[in-house]
Amino acid sequence: MDMFSDREWFAVVVKPGKNQEVHRRFEEQGYRSFLPMCLRERSNGPGRVETVARPLFDRYQFVGCHSEQPFRPVLNTIGVAFIVRGVGDIPLRVSPLVLRRVQARCMADGGSVDLRPRQPARPEPRPAVTWEPEQALRVIDGPFRDFAAVFLEADKRGDMALVLVELFGRTSRIAMPVTNLEPVASALGA
Repeated sequence: MDMFSDREWFAVVVKPGKNQEVHRRFEEQGYRSFLPMCLRERSNGPGRVETVARPLFDRYQFVGCHSEQPFRPVLNTIGVAFIVRGVGDIPLRVSPLVLRRVQARCMADGGSVDLRPRQPARPEPRPAVTWEPEQALRVIDGPFRDFAAVFLEADKRGDMALVLVELFGRTSRIAMPVTNLEPVASALGA
């Protein structure tokens, strides 16, 4: 059994810079906390770049509660701004399947999703966007790698695509580089 199986999971928004503190406080209170991390590059002066670890979803993290645990302490935890709510102001549950996929992505990169730019051996030519609106795509690179996407449109230069991705039970419009996408092969093998 994994860490997500025996709990109801919710997304909380924390105050800026408080992710680690909230993560620790949830654990101290007997809740499970999932704070996926990523590696990014940050400029540290002219010509100096450093790698930093940051939360994958800035200011968001996930808390797992047993059905017997009171929910009020989650809302009153120091550093929590609010809980993500759905229709009718009811706290929105996050699917354990989604959290397992995020965790698997973290583990595939050694514990933190590696978002540092990859330096190709030689520059690759930019692919021409020939996708049709509502065409099924697969994300092959970046923070949403292995997610399914639906193509909406490309920008005028053909660098970026606007796609729909299902994230935490909601369909979100996301712009991403076209090089991070590929069409899904048809069932007929065309």
